[in-house]
Amino acid sequence: MIEISVPGRAGSARARVLLTGAGGSIGEAVRSRLVEDGAEVLVLTHLPGQGGAVADFADDDALAAAVAGFGPIDHVVLAHGLLEQGPMADVPPKRWRRMIDVNLNSVYAILHAAVPSMVAGGSVVIVSSTAALDRSPGGGPHYTVSKWGLNGLVRHLSAEFGGLGIRINGIMPCLVDNPMGRAFMTAEEYEFWVSQVPMKRAAEPDEIAKVAMFLLSDAASYVTGANIPVTGGR
Repeated sequence: MIEISVPGRAGSARARVLLTGAGGSIGEAVRSRLVEDGAEVLVLTHLPGQGGAVADFADDDALAAAVAGFGPIDHVVLAHGLLEQGPMADVPPKRWRRMIDVNLNSVYAILHAAVPSMVAGGSVVIVSSTAALDRSPGGGPHYTVSKWGLNGLVRHLSAEFGGLGIRINGIMPCLVDNPMGRAFMTAEEYEFWVSQVPMKRAAEPDEIAKVAMFLLSDAASYVTGANIPVTGGR
C-alpha cells in the first residue's frame, strides 16, 4: 500500500482528497485505492448518487461553492471528462464550448477554488490523454484540444505551485479497457487498437489509479510538472 501524506495537519491519520470522475472507471479505481489507503475522499460530481457534492461542471460559481463546502483539502485528483467523436463539420461551436468547459475550464475553476486551502506537501493529479501528444484517433478536435490544454496547465502551474510546495502532475492514458472507450468502437476496431499496443492489451483502470497513487505519495516528492504516458508502450 502506498501511503498518502497528510501535509500540515500533524496528528491526523487521514488525508483529505478531492476527487472528480468517481463515476467513471478510472475515477472509481482511484477512489477504491484512496479508501484502501485510509484517505477521506471528497467526491465532486455532476451526477447525483455518487456520494458527494453535485455541480454543473460548466458552471464556475457552482464548482467554487462545492469546493468551498469541503473545507481544507490536502490533495486533488481530477479524473472527469467527456469523450465525443466527430470531424469539425459535425462539431458546431456550441459542442466545442461544452467540451472545453467540462474537460478544461472546469479543471481550472476547481483548482482556483481548491489550491488556497492547500499547504506545502499537497499535490494535484490530472488525468489527461495521449491525445495531448498528437491527436485523438477516437475523439473529435474539441476533445484533442481540451487534453492539450490540460497538459499545458500542468506545465505552467508546476512553476507557480513550486514556491507553495504543492506538486502538480498529469497522467496520459491511451487505450483503457472501460465502457467509455468501448462505446466508441466496434469490437473489430477495439481489437485493432489493442494490436497496436506493444503489450498487446489495453490498460486496466486500476493501472492508471496506481500511477495516480504514486504521484500523490511522498515517493514522488520531487516529481512535478510531469505529464506521464501510461500506454503499454504505444
